[in-house]
Amino acid sequence: MGILCAVLGACPSETYQSHSGALPRDSLDEVLARGTLRVVSRVNPATFVVDKHGPSGIEFELARAFAGSLGVKIEMLPAANIAEVYAALDSGAADMAASGLSQRSHGSSAYWYSAPYLEVRQQIVHRSGTPRPRSIAELAGKRVMVLAQSSSADALRAAQREHPALGWMEATRIETFDLLRKIVDDEIDYAIVKSNEFLMHAGLFPTLEVAFELEQGERLAWATAERAPNARLHGAMQRFLADHERSGELDLLRERFFGYLPDVNRRALTAFAERVETQLPRIEKTLRRIAAEEGIDWRMLAAIAYQESHWNPRAVSPTGVRGMMMLTQATAREMGVANRTDMEQSLRGGARYFLRLLDGVDRRIAAPERELFALAAYNIGPAHVEDARRLARLRGANPEVWADVEKQLPLLTQRVWYSRTRHGFARGYETLGFVNRIRQYHRYLEHHEDGPGLFELAMASRHGTPALPARS
Repeated sequence: MGILCAVLGACPSETYQSHSGALPRDSLDEVLARGTLRVVSRVNPATFVVDKHGPSGIEFELARAFAGSLGVKIEMLPAANIAEVYAALDSGAADMAASGLSQRSHGSSAYWYSAPYLEVRQQIVHRSGTPRPRSIAELAGKRVMVLAQSSSADALRAAQREHPALGWMEATRIETFDLLRKIVDDEIDYAIVKSNEFLMHAGLFPTLEVAFELEQGERLAWATAERAPNARLHGAMQRFLADHERSGELDLLRERFFGYLPDVNRRALTAFAERVETQLPRIEKTLRRIAAEEGIDWRMLAAIAYQESHWNPRAVSPTGVRGMMMLTQATAREMGVANRTDMEQSLRGGARYFLRLLDGVDRRIAAPERELFALAAYNIGPAHVEDARRLARLRGANPEVWADVEKQLPLLTQRVWYSRTRHGFARGYETLGFVNRIRQYHRYLEHHEDGPGLFELAMASRHGTPALPARS
């Protein structure tokens, strides 16, 4: 009996209940006893950031849902680069990494990777107007840079066996944003980055474009250190991601964070970037003052104004709306605007109208998404937005999630669908473009100013000192 008990005690439990008695605790037991799941992630728009609404990003949302499935809270450990991510796993400072990682070999160190949750490709990025390479061989002799300890560096090492003249630099202390900025500043010729990361940054660098992609794709996954105590935690990660894929929740997250980005064309973003340099300085002081007085982010106000009128206070549409914020006569009257072509009056009226729409958004909708519903209402009216939410319900989607509701907007042009709504036909496809363009313009303005970096903002949001190893 004693031998049998010893054998049974050595077998890992498949439940999430902590062991009692003298049995050694594994990492999942520690997570449950601690009440927190420590997750390390690079600070990157494609993974994890902290904005005015708090922590955000596809990795954060997914890891938070995993922590919730375990019945614990999440603790995010911001990492400045890939080296810090793996160092946190090696030292035990983090239980797992959710950081846009590709499965790769690490020499003496070993990691368990989860099932993949996103497929990406390696993209070679260059500045528009410079020579466009067509193959890896054409990168030889050029200034090429990748992030250190990344799958991009692995891809170059593999290519070097066939092209011995190929050379590159590996950046150890920067992230994707800084890497791409080096191309814009002519410090390097090319960078190799994952497609999801370039997609998230492309709107901030409209002069950059993809030269070509490496043939073999990659799949992103979570990771934990390959140690026996992590076996049950790794198994829990696998089951959670499989369940999230089957339920469709992963598709919603992909759509929420990446779905809107391709809708804004490069020419429009380039024109916007040029006007930010030439036109915005003349009205920025006014924008900031009115936004502060009305209680709205000045960059959001500027993004709406640009989308509506390209910052032209005398703009007039064929339907009779006019001014920098393109107000109708009725809306202008309600917002106290006597002269719609007066820039200050129009900006103030538009700010008040947007805030009123924002206040009217269903409180059950998460704070970061409420702005998107309010933007849609600014363009199409709150009644038609509610119609789109109604269609979401009818079609088995979630009316409180923008990624679901935005898919219903184009249906408002089809009789078979708008006949089931209260307010009928609407050009919902235009609204979808309206919202997506403003999202991109707003993101550009958020990153345009020199200020605290994404990593510093993430660190400032944490209480106490992070238990990460020293920077490499």
